[in-house]
Amino acid sequence: MPYYKPLKNTSIANRKRTVNGLQRLRQQLIDERFPNKKSLDSLILGTWNIRNFDDDRFNYGPRMEESMYYIAEIIARFDVIAIQEVCADLWPLKRLMRILGRNFDYIFTDVTHSSLGGNKERLGFIYDKSKVRFTGIAGEIVLPPKLMISEVSSKKRQFARTPFGADFQSGWFKFYFSTVHIYFGSNSISSDKYKRRVEEINAVAKYLAKEDKKSDSNHILVGDFNIKERGSDGYNALEKNGFEIVHNKKGSNRDQTKHYDQISFRAKKDELVFLEPERDDRTFQFFNSVFRKEDFSTYKPIMKKMIGKKLEKANIELTNATSQTKKKKAQKQIDSLNEAVLSDTSLKEYYEDWRTFQMSDHLPLWVEIKIDFSDEYLEHLKDYSE
Repeated sequence: MPYYKPLKNTSIANRKRTVNGLQRLRQQLIDERFPNKKSLDSLILGTWNIRNFDDDRFNYGPRMEESMYYIAEIIARFDVIAIQEVCADLWPLKRLMRILGRNFDYIFTDVTHSSLGGNKERLGFIYDKSKVRFTGIAGEIVLPPKLMISEVSSKKRQFARTPFGADFQSGWFKFYFSTVHIYFGSNSISSDKYKRRVEEINAVAKYLAKEDKKSDSNHILVGDFNIKERGSDGYNALEKNGFEIVHNKKGSNRDQTKHYDQISFRAKKDELVFLEPERDDRTFQFFNSVFRKEDFSTYKPIMKKMIGKKLEKANIELTNATSQTKKKKAQKQIDSLNEAVLSDTSLKEYYEDWRTFQMSDHLPLWVEIKIDFSDEYLEHLKDYSE
């Protein structure tokens, strides 16, 4: 469980608000039958795009300490989880890891410097060392010439954000865990940008399918695929390359209307057993417990204070601007912030986005799989002969 003791050092108001939120989250996890960690029997694996963690480039942050506790409370329920959209500054990640405690560790990529939509993001994994062992093998996926992504102009390219994979073992289960944040582009299926999105999904799935044939590990591919919907070209690209997709009735975006995020497997024979295979929803809607719509009045003074500080900073930047471009940027920020506090209606609209930059605009997905095959192995030994 997360390390709660530092909450003693916060103000009474902040501490009570955070503790109440944590208690609601914990009860929701129980009510929705989120699996409990079983040290020998099963592995709880997941994926979560934690929106823009955490450089405030969109002017809605930074995350409060309260939010870090909520995020840690959720991540602590996983044995291993893939994370997307971690930014260049690793200090927020280290703050999160301090709350998670010494049993947890992480492995992340460097930032993506691509001008083709990389957004200076990192991909990686957070895992419970008492349950999951990193075997020492990890790498970003660089496509060979034959698999490079085609452009309308006939040029070939790599991914906008390079997929990342690492080899792990938990119990009897060996798995090569890969994560992606696929280029979005456009939702218009006739557009070249949408076709590029589908090409990225097809390329990573095809590459890993080839690698799977040479490996004794099970391949797990997860992340933010920006998949439009079940049965769409992007979704089909995973299935046609032999990946079994974990079906979710509800979407993984904030409003649960889009199936952007996915968990998929290419498993060895008899090595993938789902617990609760009949379950048709493995999303976790944390906004039912924290930063709820009805909490607007609670956060209203906090948002106003944050906006006030941003206005002071933006006004200084406007005064010191040395070019028209910088002046326009500062003025645009000032206008936007002033608009946000113009009325309760506009501040409520701001709150809708602000809360996603405190938590995320994506929901975590999870799956629980069997990792103890000792009974099966003992049965096998009965008939074993050299």
